[in-house]
Amino acid sequence: MLKDELTLLAEWAVNILAALETNSSITKTNDLEKRISTECQRIKKVWTDFLLNQPKEAVIKRYVAFQQQIIVELADQLFGAIQRGRMSDLAMTDINFQQADKLLNCLLNLKDFQVQYFNVYIDENGKIPDAAIVDVRRRLSDAAEQLSAGLQEVEMDLGLKACIRDYLSPIIGAEVNAPLNYRTAEYILSFIETVEATTSFEDDRDLTHAVIEVLFYLNFNQSGFCHWYEENLISKKQLVRPADQPFFMNKQMLTLKSLQVNTKINYDPKLAPVNSQLENWLSEFTKQETFPFELSDNVQIEKLELKLTVAQMALLIRLLYDEGVFAIKNIAAIIRFFSAHYTSKKQENISSGNMNKLYYTSDQFTAAVVKDLLIKMVARVNKMFFPT
Repeated sequence: MLKDELTLLAEWAVNILAALETNSSITKTNDLEKRISTECQRIKKVWTDFLLNQPKEAVIKRYVAFQQQIIVELADQLFGAIQRGRMSDLAMTDINFQQADKLLNCLLNLKDFQVQYFNVYIDENGKIPDAAIVDVRRRLSDAAEQLSAGLQEVEMDLGLKACIRDYLSPIIGAEVNAPLNYRTAEYILSFIETVEATTSFEDDRDLTHAVIEVLFYLNFNQSGFCHWYEENLISKKQLVRPADQPFFMNKQMLTLKSLQVNTKINYDPKLAPVNSQLENWLSEFTKQETFPFELSDNVQIEKLELKLTVAQMALLIRLLYDEGVFAIKNIAAIIRFFSAHYTSKKQENISSGNMNKLYYTSDQFTAAVVKDLLIKMVARVNKMFFPT
């Protein structure tokens, strides 16, 4: 059974709080400050040894969360009592404040130790102690204000810029003592640092796409950003001629699927990841759209003919996919793209279902033809760049 290592600190906290409330001296205070410091070091060593023993992840998470909660409760009680004492006219003895501050600093030091060495096991929804919130809030506010001001000089879509600044505004204007949990604080800091690093160029290049990639990676699943992305895509579609709009929409879906998303973090854990939200929206939007070409038999999507059979195309796609040539890891989307925009020497309209089947069931005859093609290509490369 895991032991509560904070028992002695909790006992001292009870005595100190009682002294602060009654304006009396603490009994048995000999060397208390030294004992607090020694106990703090002992706890760190016990925690470190516990981690080095490599317990099961579920066990260590429960243990860290349990100790984390006790630290917050004790620290908040001490901090509240100290603040009330300083605001009142009571003549508090110096020794009480010194010992309360010493114990509070010990608890905050243990909190920092947990965050530094047990970060992956911390309860991210756990509250940051009241005594530490002011410094964290000010640091986030200053960083957000600096980024917001810097964005004025950055070349990017104005709507995207407004979206980011709208997100930063409440962070800048938040009350310094407003409650905050670890997950939110860490996300805000990561957001600011990553966007700032991405936009810290001194030339006039358009950084819209670079910032979009960063916001996807940060899983910025905020409704405002998703709405901007949707409206921006619709605006771009309207600039494309009707016959090319299906290709444009398919390309946008492939782009969405190719954007990397770190699903371990998010702006709002209650919402779906940003890529899932936008892929679902784009899929529904595409289905609901009625393009002009669908109303006319005379307008066709322009397809590129390849002198290959569907089976040969499918095998080539598999080889390219297995070699990591495609940026996205969604073979179904890739097959749909090829079947929609290419024709074989025998089939004008390729079924994505048929190509998908052939992708997994190539035969030796097909492989021989593709192998011969690849050998010819290698021979051509050798002749062009490595002549003997």
